[in-house]
Amino acid sequence: MKYCKALLAGIFIGVGGTVYLRSGDALLSPFLFSIGLIGVVLTGSPLYTGRIGDFPLERNHLGRHIADYALMLLCNLLGAVAVGWITSGYFGFAGRSMEAKLAQTPLQALALGFGCGMMMYLAVSGYKKTGSLLMLILPVAVFIFCGFDHCIADAFYFASARVLPAWYYFPMVILGNTLGALFVKGIATAKTE
Repeated sequence: MKYCKALLAGIFIGVGGTVYLRSGDALLSPFLFSIGLIGVVLTGSPLYTGRIGDFPLERNHLGRHIADYALMLLCNLLGAVAVGWITSGYFGFAGRSMEAKLAQTPLQALALGFGCGMMMYLAVSGYKKTGSLLMLILPVAVFIFCGFDHCIADAFYFASARVLPAWYYFPMVILGNTLGALFVKGIATAKTE
């Protein structure tokens, strides 16, 4: 059942991407995209980028956790790609918006993924602490305005545009999303002397 919910999380991100593409308003669209994360959080669906910052580092169960997170990520990607394929061809903007992503070097993909991972950790941990949906909306809008790369959302965009990125794109963005979230978690939870 948890993998069905992980698939649902990817679908929600795809819906957020659909709203983003459909709106066409440069100022409003980044805020509307956050409906995807709101759906994820309110249904308790596991989204890799929202949970990786809290990855359990227990040595005894590390292999099981890695496999669990990998399956979560795969289901998220499948859900987002399914929505992308359903909406493909409907949005000419998806193809045009991919030009910058298609031109990224591995280091750029890593850095832009890192920024998104930071914002996703801020969004989810902020929501957990405050219960305010505003904490989900603002960091999501920031990562979109900044042009940061979100591995699940980008799977939707590439599927919708029917284009494939360079072979290194998704591994670097996933690594960046992961490291960005873990970086903020590490700094935020470090004990001060």
